[in-house]
Amino acid sequence: MAFVIIAAVIAAGAAFWYVGARRTRARRREVDESPYHLGLDALIAGNSDGAIEHLTQAVRDNPRNVDAYVKLGNILRERGQVKQATQIHRELLVKRKLPTRVRSEIIKSLARDLASAGRWRDVLEHLATLPRAERSDPRVLTMTRDAYESAGDLDKAAQAHKELLKAGSLEGEPAPEVYRAHLGLLAFRRGDTRRAKAEFQAAVKEDPGSGLAYVYLGDIAVREEDAERAVAYWMRLISEKPDCAHLVFERLEKAYFEIGDFGRMMGIYEQLVASSPSNVMALTGLSRMLERKGAVDEALRIAREAVKHEGSTFEGHRQLIEILMRHDRYEEAAKAAETLLAGLADHREERTCPRCKAALDGYSWRCDSCRAWVNEC
Repeated sequence: MAFVIIAAVIAAGAAFWYVGARRTRARRREVDESPYHLGLDALIAGNSDGAIEHLTQAVRDNPRNVDAYVKLGNILRERGQVKQATQIHRELLVKRKLPTRVRSEIIKSLARDLASAGRWRDVLEHLATLPRAERSDPRVLTMTRDAYESAGDLDKAAQAHKELLKAGSLEGEPAPEVYRAHLGLLAFRRGDTRRAKAEFQAAVKEDPGSGLAYVYLGDIAVREEDAERAVAYWMRLISEKPDCAHLVFERLEKAYFEIGDFGRMMGIYEQLVASSPSNVMALTGLSRMLERKGAVDEALRIAREAVKHEGSTFEGHRQLIEILMRHDRYEEAAKAAETLLAGLADHREERTCPRCKAALDGYSWRCDSCRAWVNEC
């Protein structure tokens, strides 16, 4: 009898466990298939359309799902729908009583919305409302620095950069002297030559290897009608950063022409070619000098040497021209040469940002499109 009772109890327990397990699996399946979790899955998979669809349904089903709202706003911002993203994040802050941690995340998302719209003062105003511990986070310090920088407050940007490095900067952040040079370029672009000069001089004093700063110090000297000093800055670049010498070749040629010592440029090119025979920019510069001097044959020889070091992309065209020339078919050779020149122009390698691949405008320390740091020199 006892055995029958025990068996009945075990059977009942097993039945309850089975029913409970089925209910648990059903609940898990229901959760996994909820619009919110489907939205997260789509987000992870990079399917922004699917993520928007599911997260929109999630907030309809449960208007109290704050995280779904935040993520929906973030996706809209990334798709360029900044106004809608800003509206979502603003309404979350105004209408809801939120835990401090959640409120901080919404403020950061709203700050990113405002940054995308170029509203830098508003970015700073919202970041200032974060708790002190949050304001010391490297990601927040990065936003703060960039907002000050874009708003034109270079002193506060410099201070924020120091705090960022002190807090343990994110990978790829520039050293203090490089950032000073970057601020100098911002000031230079805005017409504040005095501030630019001070920042560039401080940068090269702290790190003589900040080569690009010499380029702009020379440009400032030219504006101040001091060609000799400009040449001195650019020669420092050639001396300390010969791989970046091509940045100042045209500047030096113009400066030496104005000084009345154009022949000195020939010596500079000859020195560079002697130390680096495959330096294409130096070779073409030397060829240009020789042609102006009237030494056409030598200029052609040097130009051919430059072509040799540029690679074999256009070797077929060159061979065609040489064959035509050897058989006195000069008109066809000229047309082939025109095709070659057009091809060279079309295939000239464009300087692009290593992160976003946007074209880089001029020489600087930072991409204007995605704000990634660029090692130009």
